[in-house]
Amino acid sequence: VLRHFNFLSFTTIEAESLQRIFGTILSTFITSQFSGDEFKALVDPMIEATVEIFDSIARDLLPTPAKSHYTFNLRDLAKVFQGLLSASPKHIKDTTGVIRLWAHECMRVFSDRLVNDEDRGIFAGLRDEQLTKRFNLKWEDVCSSERLIFGDFVESGDPRPYFWVEDPEKAVGVFEGFLEDFNSEGTSRMDLVLFLDAIEHISRISRIIRQPKGNALLLGVGGSGRQSLTRLAAYAG
Repeated sequence: VLRHFNFLSFTTIEAESLQRIFGTILSTFITSQFSGDEFKALVDPMIEATVEIFDSIARDLLPTPAKSHYTFNLRDLAKVFQGLLSASPKHIKDTTGVIRLWAHECMRVFSDRLVNDEDRGIFAGLRDEQLTKRFNLKWEDVCSSERLIFGDFVESGDPRPYFWVEDPEKAVGVFEGFLEDFNSEGTSRMDLVLFLDAIEHISRISRIIRQPKGNALLLGVGGSGRQSLTRLAAYAG
């Protein structure tokens, strides 16, 4: 039977090659959208920091029967830079804003896949280490809490700008408005209490929906709101 099978293997792309590939993409975007050498100087540190975080997570957080979805590959690395290419020059005025977006995209790509506080703590340690090592910043300089929200649901436009929602309570008001409109237009009414944790989940789903070929696997017990929050995020999008 074994003669009907083929064994395929390939070498992992070297870090130098990754830096050249993503560095070219990110450098072109930064140069075209932001003026100032301080923004261009962020390209190499962000590439190196992202690759280091990716390598550490792929090496240390391996899949197990309870964590079978812990499979990180180059697609995840590319998603971080895809998120960075959504930066809005209108709303990002300094280098800290770009670094904040970078930290957010890393959290969405890597941390959101982790299932317990121990693993999320490992990621947070890697993130904070890179902030200090590459940018000479602490997490408190980037965000005053662990609740970091970006989205394109606050302002209208074509395309709608994707930027930091500094006041999470503002996002609550925005989605309560979307929920009211949804209930007034549709026959399937949703009676939801939109507390901040729910808003974070909606913003995560909304980010995935806005991306080309975006996809997600939502895990949770029955009645935890996966379907309702996805429906509201899709309506808001």
